[in-house]
Amino acid sequence: MDTKATGALIARRRKQMALSQADLAERLHVTDKAVSRWETGRGMPGLDSLEPLSEALGLSVSELLSGKELTVEELPKAAGGQIMESMKREHTWKWLAWLAMAAVTALAVWGVNVSVQAQRERAERDAHYAASVHFEDEEALARGTADYFKGQTSQFNAGTLEVRERTETGDYLALLCSDRAGAWCMSLWQKDELFPDRYQVIGGRARVDPGIGGLLVWNFGDARNAVVVVSGAELPEEARRYTWSGLSKEYGGIADQYALDIFCLHDVPENLSPLPHLYDGNGNWIWE
Repeated sequence: MDTKATGALIARRRKQMALSQADLAERLHVTDKAVSRWETGRGMPGLDSLEPLSEALGLSVSELLSGKELTVEELPKAAGGQIMESMKREHTWKWLAWLAMAAVTALAVWGVNVSVQAQRERAERDAHYAASVHFEDEEALARGTADYFKGQTSQFNAGTLEVRERTETGDYLALLCSDRAGAWCMSLWQKDELFPDRYQVIGGRARVDPGIGGLLVWNFGDARNAVVVVSGAELPEEARRYTWSGLSKEYGGIADQYALDIFCLHDVPENLSPLPHLYDGNGNWIWE
């Protein structure tokens, strides 16, 4: 739409009809200043003024919008062009509206997915936290040990169980615990993957007999990633160290009333359980 061409057509037709701007304004119920803006191209008639203006000037709406008088042959083409322009504008707005709706929908779906994922992550963290114990909380470690052995053959009193000895290697923590009556057990814990200062119990011995007979070696892992724990309690007073052999290699540690060590090895039998040898300070083998 050419506003100057439309304005010139309005002015020319008004003058042909010997009308002043005030006369035309009065017929249209607008101000003469509005007519002046139309004729100078500084404004355009509103939609509610187009049809009354076309009747007052004896022009078609198509001619007003085209800015020129049209022949009978040109009128349908001009009207079609204006309709197409209107349709294009309507299509553009519909397309933009569709894009906006699609964007809002996508954001809503993304928000829901983010919310669901956040809830899952929060639930997973809560589950890890609830199933783990801080490595310095010995009361909680003792309770976790007792809970782990519920239903298994044990001799200790869960209500009076306490941590007596502990050792850490890599991601693993081993505990020797006993109750007030002197019944022993051993629990093995692994560092939680979400909370590095907390551990989850993964195995152990529900019953550790005191003395040499209760000193045992056991693999709590598998053949490829062995977690070998040596544990014993109330060993002979003269005991100073122990050794055990696996795959033609000898391992050992300190034995001073207790023996508690973790060995993280590879490629060993899953059912590894050799009997360790106990020695005094002079290197003499202590028999049971």
